Amino acid sequence: MNNEKNIQNGAEKPKRAKPRRHSRASIGKIACCPHQIREELNLRLFNGQRGPEILPWLNELPPVKELLAARFAGAPVNDQNLSNWKRSGYRCWVIEQKKLGAMKNLGEYATGMAMAAGENISRGAAVVASGKLIEFLDHNAGEDTTTEDVTKCADAAARLLKGEQNIARLQIARERLRQQELHLRLRRDKQHRDGVAIALRILDDAQAKAIATSPISMAEKIEAIGLHMFGKFWEPRAIPVRQ
Repeated sequence: MNNEKNIQNGAEKPKRAKPRRHSRASIGKIACCPHQIREELNLRLFNGQRGPEILPWLNELPPVKELLAARFAGAPVNDQNLSNWKRSGYRCWVIEQKKLGAMKNLGEYATGMAMAAGENISRGAAVVASGKLIEFLDHNAGEDTTTEDVTKCADAAARLLKGEQNIARLQIARERLRQQELHLRLRRDKQHRDGVAIALRILDDAQAKAIATSPISMAEKIEAIGLHMFGKFWEPRAIPVRQ
């Protein structure tokens, strides 16, 4: 009935369009501040400072004054702005600091384990990963643990074991190389000392001196002195014929 009256009186009135919402929430005063200032503000909040201490300091900073004049008609940062920041930016900052602190502690722990493992960083990282895996199994061992969880843990354990085996192989290869280098150094040292001993013997040997001062070639002197010093153990070489 009412619809018929509306039709008789004229077309229905169009519904009012709902006001459009901004696609992005407006950015607060503190969020617009430079990064360094926000970091200092977060540290002050973390250390227990409150609005009466923070707001005068913040509103007197030249960059903040310029920002407020340019974008907020000079309105200062107030208690409500600070409360909003505590619930948003500061809370995110605290979470991030906790993550960074955990990573730092984990890094220090891994470094300590690496030092205990002969300054082997990969070994320390493996120890940390093993601990995390054991912690996961301990906390999730029960009816809620799925086959997929067990498979992932087994795969992670296999990777850790393979890494440990690779480290052991590398250590064995390094030890072999070290022993080879040591053997070469000892052999070279023996050759040098034997050479010096032979030279001393030659210097005191009359026949060797006679051969050394004789008018023959150097190759002939080497063969003659070698045969004189070593006898049948000397392996002679053919001496080239002089032209």
